[in-house]
Amino acid sequence: MDVAAWRERATATYQLRRDQAKDLVDRIPILGRLLNEVIRIEFIDRCMLIAAQGLLALIPMLVVLAAFLPDVTAAGIQSFSQAAGLGDRGEGQVTAQVSPDQVRAQTGLIGLAIVVFSATSFARAIQRMYERIWELSHIGGVGGARRCFLWLIGWLMTLQLVGSLRVLMGGVDGLIADGFRIVIQALMLSALWWVTSWVLLFGRVPWHKLALGAVLTGAFGLLYNRGSTLVMPAYVNANADQFGTLGVILAVSTWLIGFAAVMVASALVGRVVSEDPTVGRLVSSGLELAGEVRRQLVRLRPRPDEPAAPR
Repeated sequence: MDVAAWRERATATYQLRRDQAKDLVDRIPILGRLLNEVIRIEFIDRCMLIAAQGLLALIPMLVVLAAFLPDVTAAGIQSFSQAAGLGDRGEGQVTAQVSPDQVRAQTGLIGLAIVVFSATSFARAIQRMYERIWELSHIGGVGGARRCFLWLIGWLMTLQLVGSLRVLMGGVDGLIADGFRIVIQALMLSALWWVTSWVLLFGRVPWHKLALGAVLTGAFGLLYNRGSTLVMPAYVNANADQFGTLGVILAVSTWLIGFAAVMVASALVGRVVSEDPTVGRLVSSGLELAGEVRRQLVRLRPRPDEPAAPR
């Protein structure tokens, strides 16, 4: 094996691909900015931080709420389990290790309040992600904690609403029903993340600039959830066979990292695209064209006091 020749070929291939990538970035400037933004916000660190806070703060809160408020939170927890693709075995593996009576006895009402408040760290991680993407200063203190807590309560209520709608629409079958269900879920998720970004940013970014990121988060989040229901059950079962309950927790952490990546990437692409001058010109041109078409239609419409043209 000629190592020198192999190294020369590898170097030439690398330089060729690098030059092609630079040429592509030069021809499409938005790609260059997107790559720079991925490096600036520390994309992988953002995803890992959100996933870690979700695993360490959000999951224990859901377990405690299920013990104290089983009737109120049942649909929401079921919705989260289905979104994560745990399946019946994965969910049973976790619930078998958790006794609601034991959780209530060892936690108490004060412990419940502490667990719920500590779960705001999940909201704070998302808040810091949005602030990092939009290059805004962090708002903490009592005001920031209160805003994160209110968002967490609203997020739980929305999760419960989504679970209830899934139960109500579960008995309707057919292609049209499936399409309607997907559209409703996508709209609800997009609205959820639209409000989320505005609330956690304290209204410092206009609504219209946050719209694209919210739509991308809702659409790709729904696709991610649908894909999880196909892929995750087998993965959860394999981990459960090998590691037991710990394997299920590892599977949930993997799912959280993927969902965090969808969330961060959607928000980042939303900002880059919404601020791109080329996209802005295209949108302005489209709005002007739509306005001109509307004006022409209004002009061609006969007035009430004018007789219709004879046929």
